[in-house]
Amino acid sequence: MPSQAVSSSLDQRPGAAQGEMMRSGREGTKSAAGGRKPRGDRGASSLELALLTPVLLLVILFVVQFALWYHARHVALAAAQAGARVARGDVTGDWRSAAKSKAESYAQQIGPSIITGVVANPTGGADERFVDVEGDAVTVIPFRRWHVHQRAGGPTECFRPDRDGGVSCEPRP
Repeated sequence: MPSQAVSSSLDQRPGAAQGEMMRSGREGTKSAAGGRKPRGDRGASSLELALLTPVLLLVILFVVQFALWYHARHVALAAAQAGARVARGDVTGDWRSAAKSKAESYAQQIGPSIITGVVANPTGGADERFVDVEGDAVTVIPFRRWHVHQRAGGPTECFRPDRDGGVSCEPRP
């Protein structure tokens, strides 16, 4: 009769091969020593979650801050390029103030909440002109200033004759 006792505690799975059996009941939930699990690990995952959540949130905030800073750099570069186009195309006249106002207004037009404190500084001479745009990216992480600086420019667009050297675009008196 011992074989009947064993067969009553074992169940045959449908579709299983002959001799392949699985135990029914609650014997699999006990520890290897045959008793209950020790209670020393209870609540460990809650404690780990409570300790790691602020770190995870800080990492997420740094990723968002980096994305905003990177976008502010693109806004500053676009503003510097707009100012440089004005500076390079204006051979005569007050190109510095025109390039400065164009760069600052362009930065405010395309990114008023992304970059603040925009300052444009046109530099250069008769042959090459540049516009530097500086500002601060919007801040998600406090106690840190995220400064942005971009520069654009190139040679002035003017006719350079072959005679008399042809190297300067300054208007001749």
